[in-house]
Amino acid sequence: MSTARPAERSLLRIVLEGARQGMYSFFALLKIMAPVYVFVSLLKHLEILGVISDHLTPYMKYFGLPGGTALAIVLGWAINIYAAIAAFAGLGLTARQVTILGVMLGISHTHFMETAVVARMNARPWVIFPLRMIVGLAMGFLLNLLLPETL
Repeated sequence: MSTARPAERSLLRIVLEGARQGMYSFFALLKIMAPVYVFVSLLKHLEILGVISDHLTPYMKYFGLPGGTALAIVLGWAINIYAAIAAFAGLGLTARQVTILGVMLGISHTHFMETAVVARMNARPWVIFPLRMIVGLAMGFLLNLLLPETL
């Protein structure tokens, strides 16, 4: 019976330490995420994201996507993947187009937020940010070339 007590204390100590570390991580991320969220919301309300997507519309043909998907890509890059899904959900895309767009956004999304987190982790955000964009765009281009017209 005396062996159960130390195990209980050890388990309690582990749980408390895990909770402490979890709260520390939560507040560390909150310090990054709150300002980035405000910044992206400001871009959205000033309609800067719309202007950017208007400029990207002519280039969507290189990815086999209609011009309207430019807004979904910009929202995915700036806000999150769910905003992108909401933007392209009503466009009536084919399975091929959804596949291309999904792969592009799966690789390259939520740049402001994730770049801030990467920087906080002492990684190289000036390498990670463009690398994710280039790989996402390259995969979209390659899939446009490789995927059959009908899936």
